[in-house]
Amino acid sequence: MPHKKWEQFYQDNQRFHLEPHEMLSKVITHLREIEAHKVLDLGCGSGRHLIALAEEGFAVEGIDFSPSAVDLAQNWLQEKGFDYRVSIADLHEEIKSLEKDSFGGILAIDSIHYGSLEEFKSSLREINRLLITGGLLFLVVPTENSIIDRQNIEQIIFTEGQIRDLLADHFDILELRVDSNNDIAILATEKS
Repeated sequence: MPHKKWEQFYQDNQRFHLEPHEMLSKVITHLREIEAHKVLDLGCGSGRHLIALAEEGFAVEGIDFSPSAVDLAQNWLQEKGFDYRVSIADLHEEIKSLEKDSFGGILAIDSIHYGSLEEFKSSLREINRLLITGGLLFLVVPTENSIIDRQNIEQIIFTEGQIRDLLADHFDILELRVDSNNDIAILATEKS
């Protein structure tokens, strides 16, 4: 079960990936352009993006499978003087209960591709529902060339064509590129 593997991973590694994704400055620029206020981080891990976004003035909310990761993220936010919510939940299920049009931005960095392709597709539909009109999705998914440091956890591997096709019904792609980890990083806006 992947949830148990994530829990073990965070127990073993604690705060992992302290620096935000290399494209986060572009995400912040776009969030400011659309005057977004609230941002959801799906699979927030120990909180690296929550901290970076909160420090830039955004209201943040995080969800992760791992209780240890959520504790790490919540403690890090508190250490920095922020009082935002981080929840332990199955992200694919939790997003179904969140209110429509409630986020200006959603990050899914190395997170929603753990599970089945149907869960991934369902999560994309839910993300579209949760975003305000013109809201921003920042999605990062692995390719066959990605540097994967969690090889014991089952995940979906994508090609550029596959991810474009999967996003086409619900999102307009602003930028798609391969990052320094050989993952596909996508900035996209919600399609009404």
